[in-house]
Amino acid sequence: MNAQELNKVQQEIRDAIYAHAIELGYDNNIIEPITDGVCDFEGYLKSNPKIMWILKEPNGQNEDGNIEGGGWSIVETGFRDIEATAKQPTFQKIIYIMYGYLNGCKYYDMDFVRDNHEMVKVMHNIAYLNVSKMPGNSKSTPTNIENCYQQWKPILDKQIETYNPDVIIFGNTFEHFRNDFNGNGLECIDSYPGWIDIYQCNNRLLFAAYHPLQRCGDEEYINTLIDTLNTYFPRNK
Repeated sequence: MNAQELNKVQQEIRDAIYAHAIELGYDNNIIEPITDGVCDFEGYLKSNPKIMWILKEPNGQNEDGNIEGGGWSIVETGFRDIEATAKQPTFQKIIYIMYGYLNGCKYYDMDFVRDNHEMVKVMHNIAYLNVSKMPGNSKSTPTNIENCYQQWKPILDKQIETYNPDVIIFGNTFEHFRNDFNGNGLECIDSYPGWIDIYQCNNRLLFAAYHPLQRCGDEEYINTLIDTLNTYFPRNK
């Protein structure tokens, strides 16, 4: 698949997300999906390895606690807004991990994202998915995300098939997908206790990691993910 073909399929998936939201009973005149995928098609396809992150749900909770909004794309709109992405705490952690891995450095070797917005551009070359495609709560519960997984499974399956990543980093979402891989030779091959378990499934690696907004050990979390990527996908020096 080339960049033009991937762009076309992503637009088809976007349309399918909107159609599926209506099937699930959402009124797109009131609340719309927040879509995801890839920002830079050519950059993603040239990445070695191709890395996908799967998190929980986009935050659509306003100051009053109500869910609202939607109707935009995290990757086509959000990641192109460098300044806004640099301020988002979840994205900051992913940026540090991806930037450190791609540039051969650790947490305290890097600039702060708030001071160096160029670092945000590493988000352009990953695939980024949420389990839920609808605006959700600022804090998610496992039961809610499992329900979202079941609702959006046809879309998620299509996205994983389309983007065909070499490694998937699950931000506290792996358990929802485990059964999908169990019948395909899933094997736990390594572990960093308390931080990440590494699974192999055919030729793909699956990193069952904490969510980027886990509440302790930013340095250790970020450096552990950088080290894990370097262990299995060493960068050319």
